[in-house]
Amino acid sequence: MNRTHSTTDRSRRARALADGVRTLIGAALLSGLALVAACSSDGGSSSASGSADAALVLGYTSELQGLNPLLSTDQNANELIYYLLFTPIVTYDSTFAPAPALAESWTLSDTAVTFELRDDLSWHDGTPVTARDVVFTFDRAKNPDFASPLNAAYLANVATAEALGDHEVRFTFTAPHSEPLQDFFWPPIPAHLLAAVPATNMAQAPFNRAPVGNGPYRFVRWDANQQLVFTANPDYPAGLGGPPGISDVVYRIIPDQTTLLAELLSQGIEVDGPLAPAQVARVESATDVKLESFPWRQFSYIGWNTRRPQFADPAVRRALTMAIDRAAIVRTVLEGHGTVASGPIPPWHRLSPHLEPLPHDPAAAAAVLDAAGWRDTDEDGVRDHDGVELSFDLLTNQRSPIYGDVAKIVQSNLREIGVDAQPRLLEWQSVLARHRSRDFDAVLTNWVLDNFRVDPRALFHGSQVAVEGSANRSSYANPVADSLMDLGARTTDEARAAETWAEFARVLQHDQPVTFLFWQEELAGVSRRLADVRMDARGELVTLPRWRWRETK
Repeated sequence: MNRTHSTTDRSRRARALADGVRTLIGAALLSGLALVAACSSDGGSSSASGSADAALVLGYTSELQGLNPLLSTDQNANELIYYLLFTPIVTYDSTFAPAPALAESWTLSDTAVTFELRDDLSWHDGTPVTARDVVFTFDRAKNPDFASPLNAAYLANVATAEALGDHEVRFTFTAPHSEPLQDFFWPPIPAHLLAAVPATNMAQAPFNRAPVGNGPYRFVRWDANQQLVFTANPDYPAGLGGPPGISDVVYRIIPDQTTLLAELLSQGIEVDGPLAPAQVARVESATDVKLESFPWRQFSYIGWNTRRPQFADPAVRRALTMAIDRAAIVRTVLEGHGTVASGPIPPWHRLSPHLEPLPHDPAAAAAVLDAAGWRDTDEDGVRDHDGVELSFDLLTNQRSPIYGDVAKIVQSNLREIGVDAQPRLLEWQSVLARHRSRDFDAVLTNWVLDNFRVDPRALFHGSQVAVEGSANRSSYANPVADSLMDLGARTTDEARAAETWAEFARVLQHDQPVTFLFWQEELAGVSRRLADVRMDARGELVTLPRWRWRETK
């Protein structure tokens, strides 16, 4: 597994898309875990017996940068943070609705929310978790000297935080807005350990690579570029599920994807995900592993630079979309593990407008281009208008296992209607830098939703066009779309919000600042030695504390 997840740039390993020191237990346990990891590192199985004390080994292709909730922009790290090491204020249940976690209950109004916090949760060094930790985390995230991604992802609508007691905290909102409880899917950090660290030095704090959390697993150690080791928290409250079913977890780094899959198939690791679609057949044909497949929060798209003359006209952008056979991409490149996208709201979301995608209709696309004045006047096979050819570079990540194939299909489809698309496969950081700086014609990339709230303003609001480095990299600006997004974001009645988002979806489909390609399913290979494994759009590891070894006969 190798996934990067941030509020502006998101990618996952099998897609490699758009887009990869505080010891809390005794030396004896450390030695035992070192032996477990060493046994698995040479290809042997760390848990072939399925014994209760065997370590669960998760396979990943890349190292992490840190495990601080205030700083993390990596999807792998975030899953470890939110589901193993820390306890967020609220979590999501299996229907993706906010549910109690650190907060046992709450009182909510349009202007504020007051949380009653659990009084039986402690940091892994034994210090009780209190409202002070929550307020400290909030204040540090909102500190202008500290560009915390947590602030960008969750706190834009939250103005203040105040501790009303050791286990009571009140947040006030900047204004009424939709789904306000989703502002609080984040865990506090320990004030008693980090209050003395200046905000400007937080990125260098030793805590980031030796975290003291309050979740179902404790951090043990980090062997750089090899593994991270975690052990079960025996004091995790019964009201939150109690101690985990598996005692130890190893995050093992195996840089080569082929080797990673081979380790799964030979029982050297228990979980490998996300898988590339091309790897699915090998997993399905194996007897000792099974495939987990579920809808994910990521959509892939082609972003058009609307500042370029080729893409300034919405009619042209609609024509390009209609020329691309998105269903064929899902059928062939994804091998059916995806859904054609029509907008930025997942088709499985309760607020989905269920808008039909623009049809694949090359003849209609050609007619639209003719009407817009793009014709092949010099008969060189490429349409032109006012001396500008409908020719462009299509940037994408060269390490993606699917985007190269997608780009070839796009190129072939567009050639049929007289449009010249030239795929340029670059290193991800080069793609990202050019996308951020608007130095591109078109880019094939992806977006991963931070949570289950509908709020596409970061991608499409006109106020973001002039913001350096913003996610509105297509420079899309439509006052009608802006007003609908603002209305949807502040509407607290779900039925009215659904109507607003449906209208916004129709406006966006007409304007096509990006061509929505597909929502991709998440795919993972899991050892059959594990029981009670459930994965969904919340993440692969969301239920890991409840996993257990299957009993052997």
